[in-house]
Formats: sequence, C-alpha cells, structure tokens
Amino acid sequence: MRLPSSILRRLRRGGLGLVLGLGLSLVSVAACGGGGKAELAAADREYAPLPGPDDVPGDLTRMVVGERWPATYPADAPIKGAEEPLVTIVEYSDFECPFCGSFAATLDELVGAYPQDVRVVFQQFPLAMHPGAEPAARASIAAQAQGRFWVMHDRLFRERHAGGDERLVELAGELGLDPERFAADLAAEATAQRVAAEQAKGKAIGVRSTPNFFINGIRVEGALKPEALARVVDQERKGSQQLIDAGASRAEVYARYMRAAKEQHPRLELPK
Repeated sequence: MRLPSSILRRLRRGGLGLVLGLGLSLVSVAACGGGGKAELAAADREYAPLPGPDDVPGDLTRMVVGERWPATYPADAPIKGAEEPLVTIVEYSDFECPFCGSFAATLDELVGAYPQDVRVVFQQFPLAMHPGAEPAARASIAAQAQGRFWVMHDRLFRERHAGGDERLVELAGELGLDPERFAADLAAEATAQRVAAEQAKGKAIGVRSTPNFFINGIRVEGALKPEALARVVDQERKGSQQLIDAGASRAEVYARYMRAAKEQHPRLELPK
C-alpha cells in the first residue's frame, strides 16, 4: 500500500481519530495482483443523484489539499452509506482477492460509524490472475438488477471461489433471486461490457491491483489498516466541512473534489 506523502504528513500531525476494526486484524497492509433469509431482507438502498464536477464552479478548488484523482462513478454504481457524504470512498475490487474481502468488512464498520458522513461506491476490477473474478463481477451486477447487489457482494466474498456460471445461478436461487432472470443477466453482453468499462476507467486513473480505492479522490493502493483509514477519513471530514463553511452545499462536496481532480489532471482522458 502506498499512501500519498502529503497525507502521511497530515496523519502524523493529526489526532487519533476513530479507531475501527473490532474483531479485525491490524496486521500488515496487502493487495492482490500488482444465510438466505437475512440476506434477502437486505435490499439495495436507492440514492438520488448528486451534482457532478461540471455542475459546480471552481471557486473553492484552491481549498482542496493534496493530489486528487477523478474517481467519478456512474449513476448505476452500487452505493452504501450517506445520502450527502462528506467522504466518498470509491473502491475498485476483485471478488477472489482475499484482501478485498477483509477490507470490505472494514468499510462496513466505517459506514456504520459514520452513516451520515461516509459513502462507499463499488467498482469492478477483476484480475486476470483470478479466473473466477470476472464471472463473480457479472454475478454481482446481475444481482443488482434485482435489487440485491450487496447481498451477493457479501456472499461472493464468503465463497471466494464460487465457481462458474452454473454455481452462480445456484447462489442466486439460495439468496431468493429469480434464477432465470439472473441467468439471463449474468450471460448478457451488456453485463460483461459494464465490467470491462469499470475496469477501463480504473486503469485510466492508475488502478493496477486490488483493493485500490479513492478517498475523496486520494488514491490508496492496498487495504489500509483500520486505524489508518479512520485517520484519513477524519481529516477528509474536516476538509469537507471547511468547503461547506466556505459556501459549498453538502450535496456538492464530492463534486468539488472531483472538479479539483480534473483541474489537477487536465490531460487525463477517461473512457466514456
């Protein structure tokens, strides 16, 4: 894992922040590559769209500290957490990556600790070294079509080597999804294209391994220890509040960071 030097300096100056990780290992940071009824009850939450970087002025860009990357995400991206976040974490992940699975639990604790402030956005990045990762990515998208992305997400990380399409259809049935509809979505060309598009976007902003994530646009490679993640989040919450105090609306906070990111990387060409 590499955390930007500007952020490390801020962490050394900062307080302890919220320490996460009840029951979680606090060992080294790592990266890859480079129960039915309760689950069924957990339907995906719907979110209203927020402004994008082109919807806000650049008058507060000077207040954004550190290098930011344009980790924008599409309207249909899986989301959990805050409606109008102070901190948005865009994660690029692989369902066969063990570090991604353990980090997912850390993110869940973070969202639970800051339900009004933190948002997590999932983006697909199946690695070629994991043969089951691409089918699993398609499975999560097929489950999302029935309002159960996060249920399938959790199940896929528990069964890290879930198998081929046939086994994935069985999993869908175990989770209470319509197996026929799921199978059709799993095999659809549009589903495979979405996986490829998310992966291409990740590569364009520097993703090469998993987990790889962006905290208000700050790129972090590998699964941060919970206490280190919490410190970065606390710093970003403070920075976001400063933007609000300077005139930004809460709904446009992430757009302000993404506006700054675009200005920092003017020649970066992102796939459509």
